[in-house]
Amino acid sequence: MNNFFDGGHIGFAIGALLYGLFILALVAVALVLAFLLARFLLVATQAAKIYVAKNGTTTTTLAAPVTEPATPAAEAPSSVVPPAVSTTKPVAKPRTPKTPPVE
Repeated sequence: MNNFFDGGHIGFAIGALLYGLFILALVAVALVLAFLLARFLLVATQAAKIYVAKNGTTTTTLAAPVTEPATPAAEAPSSVVPPAVSTTKPVAKPRTPKTPPVE
């Protein structure tokens, strides 16, 4: 006779119960976080409205200064100027091997 309390069925039932409780706890945490976020946003919005009503809007936009158009640059000379820095690598000094320690 194979009933619910025989063998591995009780382990499965306990596991399913624990899994269900875990999922229920996760859903509860998600709902609480969503509620706190919505509450924070509502309170912050009301606080911002009160602040603006009390202090007024202080946003000022700064216009960019008016500048005259730039004059065209003088034509560059047609000859190519060589670079001021030499592009050749310096000659490496030969390395002298270190003498092994004397024992």
